[in-house]
Amino acid sequence: MRRKVWAGILTPVVVLGGLGAYAWADAEDLVPGVLTTAEEKLPPAPFLSAEPVAAVPPTEGPVTNLDGDAPQPTKATIDALAKKLRDDERTGDSTNVSVLDYVTGEYLGGISPADSQVPASTTKLLTAAAALHALGPDFTTTTEVTWDPGTATLTLVAGGDLMLAAGDGHHGVGHEDDLDEANGWAGLGDLAQMVRTELGDSAPAAVNVAVDDTAFPGPAWPEAWPEYARVNGYAAPVTGIAVNVARLEGDGYGPRHDDPSLAAADDFAQALAAAGFTVDDVDHGTTPADAAVVASVESAPLSLVTKYFLAVSDNTISEVVARVLALETGQAVNPSGAAAATIAQLRDMGVDTDGLALFDGAGFSENNRIAPSQLTSTIVASRTDPHNVDLVNYMALGGLEGTVEARYEGTSAAGYVRAKTGSLTGVTTLAGIVTTADGRVLAFATMADGMPYGQSRPMGAIDDFVTALADCGCQ
Repeated sequence: MRRKVWAGILTPVVVLGGLGAYAWADAEDLVPGVLTTAEEKLPPAPFLSAEPVAAVPPTEGPVTNLDGDAPQPTKATIDALAKKLRDDERTGDSTNVSVLDYVTGEYLGGISPADSQVPASTTKLLTAAAALHALGPDFTTTTEVTWDPGTATLTLVAGGDLMLAAGDGHHGVGHEDDLDEANGWAGLGDLAQMVRTELGDSAPAAVNVAVDDTAFPGPAWPEAWPEYARVNGYAAPVTGIAVNVARLEGDGYGPRHDDPSLAAADDFAQALAAAGFTVDDVDHGTTPADAAVVASVESAPLSLVTKYFLAVSDNTISEVVARVLALETGQAVNPSGAAAATIAQLRDMGVDTDGLALFDGAGFSENNRIAPSQLTSTIVASRTDPHNVDLVNYMALGGLEGTVEARYEGTSAAGYVRAKTGSLTGVTTLAGIVTTADGRVLAFATMADGMPYGQSRPMGAIDDFVTALADCGCQ
């Protein structure tokens, strides 16, 4: 009899609609909206645009036991499944696997689990775990406005929120449990109204607006990120403040502002105008030491921000979270400082970081190196880390949401796997947890690099492997 989904970790939630194409963006090696072939000569993008798929909810069965009483798969069986994945004609010799018992942390099997590889977006799992470990799920960033009466300047001070609303924030109302609940949580309209209330009748006839993003010196665009990502809108410059992740329109991938900070200042000026101010000038600036804080808003909590960037694989947000981590832990607020901060926190969690090399927090860099065992160790360590206990809940549910919404439909794994995808040209990875037919929860990581162009074949092989784990009696 099939077991029930583990409540709180594998609770099925059908998510359809506007986020569908964006949520699958990490799933294929295609340029969004334009089909490509193996003969494509331009640098291929690590993403897919596709139509949403309605998933079939999983069937019911025995409740999963997290106390370790459910039968554990044998190492011989797991090793055989891992070898079958490597030997599959759709993958190759560079395919490595690690499978751990999620409850006990015991190594259950795999193949070359300690070999470091290009991880693609599974890097985001490490960014998430490190940030949550250090800062906690309730951590928020603060966006402030200061007032300098001498120059009649209102300065918008970047605090790391790249998901501000141009108008009023929703603060979670009406967006509960949405994958993108963090986006638009706080708004520039909120700040403008606070400024109006604070200055009241003392406000001058006209004000100037400046934006201070000096806490995030950059480079805003990591040197390790490919230029095609900027052209195609797969990420935005990470300047420390932005509206709607610096998108010029809509959601998902598409054109971004070259200067997200200045674009946010322009939106703030419009919000001030709506609040009755006249704005003379908008530019970059720095906050005077004696300027008074006249307004501030808090971002969505880190738990929701993490859920967002893991589920839909948002490169910009994962990168800014890594830099906020660097800022909060005293590291340089740039890619190298963010990497140092991430590695330090993972080490503090008990993860073996030997050989771990990070050049960004999103996984866009082909210079990153992560071993499958480091991914599974991070997942297992999160279970007993007070700040990370819900990490697996922030990963997308197979066959139902996020970047794995289109995968596992109609299989026994649908609704029983939570995972983070990863794909770059020639790289296909997947890491997460899966519940076996006997109710044992496993942490797994599968990584393949050096693949031929195209994602569908290696993804199919990996999905077959994960489905075999879900079907496993394995004694």
